Amino acid sequence: MKKLFVFVPLIILLLASCNLGDETSEVFQNSRTKVLDTMASREEKVFHELFDTLFTALDNNDKNGIKDLFSVVAINEIPDLDSKIEDFLNVYNGPMEVENIKYSAGYSGGKTEYGKRQTRLHNLNTIIIADGIRYHIGVVLYSEDDFNKDNEGIHILEFSTDEAYNSIYYANHISYDAEPGFYYQYSAEIRDDIKFIEDRKWNYTHYDRVLTAEEIRAIVEKNNDYNKLIAVIGEPNCSWAEYKFYYYELANGLFAVIKLDDTTWEREYRSIENPDAIVAIYIANETENIETIWTSDNFVKLTGLYRYYTSFDRELTEDFFKSFPSRSDSLDRLKDEIGSPNVDETWYAYFQLSDKRFVGCNYYGDSIEEIFVCDSEDRLYTIWEKDN
Repeated sequence: MKKLFVFVPLIILLLASCNLGDETSEVFQNSRTKVLDTMASREEKVFHELFDTLFTALDNNDKNGIKDLFSVVAINEIPDLDSKIEDFLNVYNGPMEVENIKYSAGYSGGKTEYGKRQTRLHNLNTIIIADGIRYHIGVVLYSEDDFNKDNEGIHILEFSTDEAYNSIYYANHISYDAEPGFYYQYSAEIRDDIKFIEDRKWNYTHYDRVLTAEEIRAIVEKNNDYNKLIAVIGEPNCSWAEYKFYYYELANGLFAVIKLDDTTWEREYRSIENPDAIVAIYIANETENIETIWTSDNFVKLTGLYRYYTSFDRELTEDFFKSFPSRSDSLDRLKDEIGSPNVDETWYAYFQLSDKRFVGCNYYGDSIEEIFVCDSEDRLYTIWEKDN
C-alpha cells in the first residue's frame, strides 16, 4: 500500500505535466500564428487602404488624389508625373467596377538594422473595368521606411489594358531595380523599348552607335574587365543584372551577349577574384544562342551553360568510364585513378575527354549514381546508371 501512495502522486504529476506541455505548445502555436497573421494583415491593410483611395480618386478624376499616394522621393524623381496622370485620366472613363482584387502583397525587398525597418512590397493581382475596358494594375510601394520617411508610398503605378497585357510584346515595369514611374500601356503593337533575345523579352534602350562582334572581342581579349568595356563602347542595350548577362546590339541586328563571373549556377562555392570579369561572349538572335565567340581560359560552355573550368594534361576515353563501374561506384576512387574533375559542381563532376566532349558523373555523397556523355550544348546519352 505504501508503494501505491508513493506512485499515485507521481503519476498525477506526470499527467499534469503532459497536459501543461500540450497547453504550452498550443499557446506557443497560437502566439506564432498571431504574429504571422498580424504581419499578413498589416500588409493587406496597406493595400486595402491604398486601393480604396486610388479607386475614389480615379472615379472623381482627382489628379492630386492619385499623386498624393506617391512617395516624396518618387514625386521628385518623376519629373512628368503630373502630365502622365493627366494623360491617363483623359482616357480613363469611370466609374469603375472591381473584377479581381487581392490585397495580399509580394515582398520586393527591404532591410532591418538596429530596430529600423524598410519594407518594399508589390501587388499585381488587381483588375478593374471602366467603360468596358479592363485595366490590369501593378503597384510597387514602400509600406515603411524608418531610414527615410520620404520613401514611404507608391514608387511605381502601372495601368495596362487587356490589349497591351495580352500582347507578346507586353512587359511590365514591376521589377526590383525599376526606377519610380507612372505607366499606362494600351497597345499590342511592336514597342521600341522591348526586344526579344533568346526567347525572352527585355527592356531595351537604343544608343546611336555601330558595333561589331569583332570589335567587342578585340577589346575583351586585351582586358576582360567589364568596366573597361563600358568605358570604351558604353552601356548595354539590355541587361539581366541578377545573373550578369549584358546585351549589346550589333550593326547586323544580332546581339553580342557579355557574361560575367558569378556564383548563381549550381557549382561548388569558390572565391571570385574579380566579380566584373567577363568569362564569355556569345552571339544571339531573337530565339537562341547562335555561337560562342570567346571564353576566358577558366570557363567552358557545357550543356548550354558557361561553367568554371580547370585544365589538366591527360587523355581520357569514354571506354574507361564504361568499365569503371565494374570496379567501384566511389567518386573518391575515380578521382584517385584519374585526378580531379575539370568542372566540379554540387552533385555533378565533369571530366573532359580527348575528343573535347565531357563525361558527367551525377553523385550523392561519395556514391556515383549515373555516368553520361555531354558536349557544349546538350547531354547526349547515359553510359551507366546505378540500379536503384
